[in-house]
Amino acid sequence: MDNADEIISDDSNLTHKEVALFLGDELKSQNNENVVTYNLVEEYAKTAKHKKKFVWLLLGICFFIVGASTFTTIALLSNSNHKISINIDSFDDLNLRSLLNSVSHAQTMYENAVKNKETLEQNRSDELNQALQKKQMDLFTLQSVANVATKKSITARKVKIDSDYAETIKAIHAKYDAKIEEAESEIKKFKSQVNAYDSEKVSIAKDAESSINSTKQLHDIEMKNQQKRYEKQIKELHEQLLSQQIKAAEEQKAAVEEVRSIYQAKIDLLDPKAREQSSAQDKIILDAGIRNQTASKALWHSVENLEFRASNYSEKTPSPSESYLNVLDNTEKELTELRTIAYRFQPIPMENSIKDYVPAMIHQSFQIADSLAKTSTKMQADLNAFESLIEKEISESADGIILSTDSSPVFSVYIKKASHLKISSETENQVQILNGSKHLADGILSKSDGNYIVTQILPEEKNMAKIYQPVTGDRIKIIPQPAH
Repeated sequence: MDNADEIISDDSNLTHKEVALFLGDELKSQNNENVVTYNLVEEYAKTAKHKKKFVWLLLGICFFIVGASTFTTIALLSNSNHKISINIDSFDDLNLRSLLNSVSHAQTMYENAVKNKETLEQNRSDELNQALQKKQMDLFTLQSVANVATKKSITARKVKIDSDYAETIKAIHAKYDAKIEEAESEIKKFKSQVNAYDSEKVSIAKDAESSINSTKQLHDIEMKNQQKRYEKQIKELHEQLLSQQIKAAEEQKAAVEEVRSIYQAKIDLLDPKAREQSSAQDKIILDAGIRNQTASKALWHSVENLEFRASNYSEKTPSPSESYLNVLDNTEKELTELRTIAYRFQPIPMENSIKDYVPAMIHQSFQIADSLAKTSTKMQADLNAFESLIEKEISESADGIILSTDSSPVFSVYIKKASHLKISSETENQVQILNGSKHLADGILSKSDGNYIVTQILPEEKNMAKIYQPVTGDRIKIIPQPAH
């Protein structure tokens, strides 16, 4: 299109052999039409006639408005920059930046001191709560085993728990109180520093800082917001920790109570409160001098104080018999052995049946022995009086008298004291049974359980009717043994 001023229709360009071959007559009719020429220069020249002055005026106004707006904007920005320059100079002249830094430092130190005090108080409160929870758990555990421990051990353990708690509280206060007082003094010091600054100058400094350091302010605000979020999270975590501690303590109590109830049921089976289940047994134990709810130590102390001495009874009886003395000695020995056996139950941690029943049986045994000993003492006194009477009644020709014939032909006899020397321990002692002064039967004298007996010698006669049957009061005469 370098020479595109005109577009001419050329027949030679339209005629091609290949096209003519297909179009034929149609092509000929097209070539015969008139050719129209289009001239660009002429066409542009024609458009000059349509130019208007309004368009040029409109364009000029637009250029003016754009130029004025640009100038105005530049002037405003320049004026603003000048103002900022003046404010910074004034700020530096008044030393407000240094003032603001000092105030900020003092405020930061004040806030840190407040937080430090709050942290110390919170830590102290947490440790005090932990100490209290430990004391409560120890007392709860102690109460759980109260039924299987002595009152003395329970009291001693409770005193130890209270003492440990008091020492822990004292140590916690010693650890934190001085630090909290120091933090309080720092709060007052930094608070007074903050209050000492001129509030008007501080306000001017903050306004100036806000105009030149908005980015820093936004950063500080964001940091404070983030700090508040972290503090809120820490507080929530702390509350959750306290809640978990309380829940753990409650669960521990529940677990201890469950174990205690299980084993308490087993203990109740092994060591039932028998006194409450039998009013008759309770009355017997009360009669033995043992009151209900008496401490175990007091019961065993009462057992230790029980006493049975044979001499306390024999000394009150003149001329006691050998059998009487033997009974007293055996009773003292057996009671001592019985108490020794009872001590085997003393360390067994049973606070119901055995605690009351074993001491009660020991008390009853000593009471029975005392009663029997007193009765025996009286019987011995009566026997002594009886012996005195018999000694007077037996004639000089007799050595003894038949006391009982219930076990005939073996008779219980009394031998007067003066005739004891006639009794031989090596050979049989033959005696004559006398009715008055008449010799009616013979017998053998012996000794059994400290008492003298005579066994009648029966003849070989089959007619038992002719055999003499001794009666109470018949005399006994010892036949002297021939000297060897």
